[in-house]
Amino acid sequence: MRRIIVTLCMLFSVFAIKAQSPEELIAGGNKAYSLGQYEAAISLYNKVLEKGFDSPSLYYNLGNAFFKNNQIPSAILSFEKSLKLDPNNADTRYNLAVANSRITDKIEKVPELFYKRWWSSVKNIFALDSLAVLMIILAATGLILAGLYLAARRTLIRRIAFWSSSSLLILACIITGLALDKSKQIRQKNEGILFTPTVTVKSSPDPSSIDLFVIHEGTKVNIQDSIGSWIEVKIANGSQGWIQSTDIRKI
Repeated sequence: MRRIIVTLCMLFSVFAIKAQSPEELIAGGNKAYSLGQYEAAISLYNKVLEKGFDSPSLYYNLGNAFFKNNQIPSAILSFEKSLKLDPNNADTRYNLAVANSRITDKIEKVPELFYKRWWSSVKNIFALDSLAVLMIILAATGLILAGLYLAARRTLIRRIAFWSSSSLLILACIITGLALDKSKQIRQKNEGILFTPTVTVKSSPDPSSIDLFVIHEGTKVNIQDSIGSWIEVKIANGSQGWIQSTDIRKI
């Protein structure tokens, strides 16, 4: 009888958690985190993700819980997912840097070309929704000024309307490019975090191929190609080779 009661209580708890809204689960996770119950916080935050909800703050909180629970690769993965949605969050960047200081590999990043660095900086200033709104405003204003150019009779007004319209429409095109690039970046899963403690990177997708170098859990990799169960990865210093796809979790 006692076993039946315990089983029923467990089932009731499961159904109660499933019935909770994402907001209630997040609030429960935050409370568990504040009480130092990091496993419980991780479980509750993950249940929100399982319901199909995500946000930069949710991944940030999950990363903090993983870090406090000494699950460093999982913390790094969560912080990276948070930054993918909100690249300008200084707290997330700081916590990611702290988590990265706890892993074995300290890989020096190859400097980006200046125009790529500039494009990424501009792209990350705005959220995707903000870029879309800005593009619509610029395009609409540009078209209104184009109409003014066609309707005006005074030369000065036509000249001002023409150059203003041209400038705004060109800027709208640039913003559109930034928005498309940012949308692609969010959708793509071409980066990952290593979750295997130690991995030997191979020269080809073959276990008997030449050993190139060794990387450790928590290291971020860029996915270049895949063949069967093998993926070609590149690390921050430009070195690349092949590892098993099961060694990483995609960002």
